[in-house]
Amino acid sequence: MSQYASLLIALPLISAFFVPIIKRISRDAIMPYLSLITLIQTGVAAWVFREVYTTGKPIIIMAGGFKPPVGIDLYIGHFAALFILIVALASFIMALFSRKAISIEPKDKYAMLFLLLMLGATGMIATGDIFNLFVFMEITSISAYALTGYNKTGEASEASMKYIILGGIGSSFFLVGVALLYGSLGTLNLAQIAQLAGNMNATVAQAALALIIFGLAVEAEIFPLNAWAPDAYQGAPHPITAMFSAFVVKAALYAMARILYITSSASSWSNVLRLLIVLGTLTVIVGEMSALRQKNVKRMLAYSSIAQVGLIAVGFALGTQAGVNASVFHMFNHAIVKALLFLAAGYVAVELGGTELEKFEGLGRKMPLTAFSITVGAVSIIGIPLFNVFWSKLRLILAALSANYAWVAALVLGASVVEAVYYIRLIHLMWFKGEGEKMEENFVLGGIMVLLVAAIIIIGVYPGPVWNIVQKAGSDLFNVANYVKNVPLLGVSP
Repeated sequence: MSQYASLLIALPLISAFFVPIIKRISRDAIMPYLSLITLIQTGVAAWVFREVYTTGKPIIIMAGGFKPPVGIDLYIGHFAALFILIVALASFIMALFSRKAISIEPKDKYAMLFLLLMLGATGMIATGDIFNLFVFMEITSISAYALTGYNKTGEASEASMKYIILGGIGSSFFLVGVALLYGSLGTLNLAQIAQLAGNMNATVAQAALALIIFGLAVEAEIFPLNAWAPDAYQGAPHPITAMFSAFVVKAALYAMARILYITSSASSWSNVLRLLIVLGTLTVIVGEMSALRQKNVKRMLAYSSIAQVGLIAVGFALGTQAGVNASVFHMFNHAIVKALLFLAAGYVAVELGGTELEKFEGLGRKMPLTAFSITVGAVSIIGIPLFNVFWSKLRLILAALSANYAWVAALVLGASVVEAVYYIRLIHLMWFKGEGEKMEENFVLGGIMVLLVAAIIIIGVYPGPVWNIVQKAGSDLFNVANYVKNVPLLGVSP
């Protein structure tokens, strides 16, 4: 069984190296090949998801058959199974969108980097080894840097350079944090770190965790290391922008939460939680206030994403099971809504030549299905009842109140009010301003948008089934003892 699950890593890696061969056979086959590989990846991820959620047991893959901590392991529990499926699905949707949105050559380089981005995020979520996490983070980052600058425009190159500089700083922080952990505990295996974390010197633990949080803050778009994000979202190809928001950020947030909770037995752990609450709160405030001022819809969506990431980080930093569950639920809902919004905005840019606000005037007449999809996504992210994000925001508020953080509940509500201002402005622009003739909308992309809209509304009306799945995923993160028990460590006693 674990052999099939290992395809989640092997398939995108091997497929990326086959792209030059496909190019030699036919240049026109590159994009269909990309769609096929992401479809197979989605099939494998769906099988793994069903296996984990029906048996209730994680799938553990041991490299070379060596037990950890001697060997490297992949741990696909409830959380990883759910989010690897989201990574694969989002990649498949964006591979289909790429066939329409990507016209700049060389497409073979685009396809290789696309597959490596999917591989990196999948690996970050699945790995059970902290140094391997760094390796997968670097694969994700380097692919993202190159894809950000893929359009070869001045703004894309500048955005890519900003991302490289901040990413380099983040990687250095993370590596120093890992070195401190290794120096203190003598292991890189996450389960063994969880066993031994209580023995760490309080100062070393605080320094290591703070460095790791700052290191992951670049990919997770957390203030103050998120200055690259709006430029990258604006400059990158439209499908890549959606992938950044739907899963690259989520993989970094997961890594942050996983490392945070496996070291929960370390003394002065609560100080690290306070640090993350402060950073998350600042991220929400900066994100929402910046989104208000934007004249470009992709930049506005980018800042909106940054604010939602801040809310997720705050939920994780509450230090309670309810907070973790709420954050995981918000990650899930946000992935669906932002995949829809970036897909729709990118499609508008492809058809109308840009994502400036004026391009969206009269969109309800020109492209009614796309305008409707943007409207549903916008109404959902504000947190209106009967749409999916309402439930995850409500869970965040309840978790904050039960943890005696009333001001976090106020933060969630305040953020929703600011979101309402700029999203309603966009909705008004699309439906009540401007004129235009109705255009033919792409059948495949229209179908994908309808499916995402349906998911938003179905979860909004019937949140129960998804909430049950999300609670299992949250418990996988929070219940460290269970995680340690499931990993077959080689004769190691705490």
